[in-house]
Amino acid sequence: MTFNKHDPFNQFRSGKTAKVVTKQELAEQMARKESSHQLEFCKWIKREYPEIRFRSDMQAGQKRSGYMQNLVDILDPFSGWPDVSIWVARSPYCGLMIEMKRENSGAILKDGSLSKGKHVQNQHQVHEFLRGLGWKVEIAEGCEEAKKILQEYLNM
Repeated sequence: MTFNKHDPFNQFRSGKTAKVVTKQELAEQMARKESSHQLEFCKWIKREYPEIRFRSDMQAGQKRSGYMQNLVDILDPFSGWPDVSIWVARSPYCGLMIEMKRENSGAILKDGSLSKGKHVQNQHQVHEFLRGLGWKVEIAEGCEEAKKILQEYLNM
């Protein structure tokens, strides 16, 4: 590429070429995203258990303008809610809520305890509140773990 100082678009050209990403690399990038696990899990519920009513909250991971963030703060002032709510009662629970994490997220430490991170601790407080209301609340690292949690819950 030759540089032409009279070309008004030169300021927008980096001179670098985009990296070509293979399908496998793209799949690996998506597997690292929490939202892709959540989407896969919800598709699986719809396919395997069409009678189950559930709600999935994808808004937490979105980038927002200041205006939109203000609206969300008014309409949904409490953070830390689990990502997926499954509206099926199994004694003694009124339903199941699953907090989705990407695989090896670091939220659950090797000894089984929770990370001391502010976000994880905030979620833990909300989970304890929901448990007090009769919900079963679990954390799933990846779609496969979420499937296992739901299947065990349904077999109670």
